[in-house]
Amino acid sequence: MNNYNKKTVAEKKHALVESKSFILFVGLLFFGAPVFSHNPDIQNCVSITDPAARLICYDALFQDTQKIDKSEKAQKTPIVKKSDNTNKNDYGLEKPKDDLSITAKIINVNKSGNYKIYITLDNKQTWRSVKDIYDRIPVNEGQTVSISKGFISGYVMKVEGKKVSLRVRRVK
Repeated sequence: MNNYNKKTVAEKKHALVESKSFILFVGLLFFGAPVFSHNPDIQNCVSITDPAARLICYDALFQDTQKIDKSEKAQKTPIVKKSDNTNKNDYGLEKPKDDLSITAKIINVNKSGNYKIYITLDNKQTWRSVKDIYDRIPVNEGQTVSISKGFISGYVMKVEGKKVSLRVRRVK
């Protein structure tokens, strides 16, 4: 019996701890490098025991950065005025949906070998059924259909005068 690939649970845990500690060590080495860098000016300020003198040292050391911040004038953020057309009484109500749909007549219906319906409309658009069913969908030439956005995604083609809808995707 080959036992060379089998590791005990303790060996697996030990390998996991080693990999986590290695990642932690590399992370500290990479991100902690600026902390351990040697800056003689800061070291001089740290070695001063008198608090007032140490504060003066730090102020003198970081005064240059304050000059840079003050010299760069921040551009004011443009103030956007609130539009007055919002009504507080409408807060929380459903917004009216955009009625983006097209209505057209079917010019050509082509049933392909892969059980898809290809429908050409009078506005030169070609739509294809998403599902592989064309036996149950009575779509014929000359019928008027409306295509609208689906509930979640995609488009739905509805045959007018019938309670039939079909999920479609635009081809051309």
